[in-house]
Amino acid sequence: MRHLEPTEERALVARAKEGDMDAFEDLVRAFQHPIYYLCLRMAGAPQAADDLAQETFVKAYFALNQFRDGLDFYAWIRRIAVNSTLNYLRKTRREEPLGDREAKDTDSQPQDELLNHEAEKRFQEALEALPSEQKAVFVLRVYENQSYREIAQTLGLSEGTVMSRLSRARQKLKDALTGPGSRGGAHETR
Repeated sequence: MRHLEPTEERALVARAKEGDMDAFEDLVRAFQHPIYYLCLRMAGAPQAADDLAQETFVKAYFALNQFRDGLDFYAWIRRIAVNSTLNYLRKTRREEPLGDREAKDTDSQPQDELLNHEAEKRFQEALEALPSEQKAVFVLRVYENQSYREIAQTLGLSEGTVMSRLSRARQKLKDALTGPGSRGGAHETR
């Protein structure tokens, strides 16, 4: 969670842009947890989230001169994280062997596992199975509580496209969780 006042944030960004590494480290400390959890929700794997969060801050550091003063730093760095994670998801989907996805779907759960843990697992599998463009919109709306306009700006889309992708994501999640054989398996993409 952010603990910086807007004036403190602007001062840290200005100092970081001038090459003050301590100021940049303060920005990293302020935003590392929300960026990590955003990456985790989108990528679904802690190691990938660690790597993506680190990549986000490295990219932000080298692009600091492009940050426009007066804007919200978290919104800017969140966009970098979303884009990095989308690129990661596209790359891993192309590289994932078919057997790996099937193995994930057939992992057996211990008999005494709580029902809510099973439901959460099924939801995470269904979320993981979403196309990356729909997953990004869903995560930004549900977990980041962004408005349609904010999502559209973050992803460079129209608000109508955001609403359409969100609707498709919700329908696919509903189908995966309530349909026959609702074990979170792969479903047809629209």
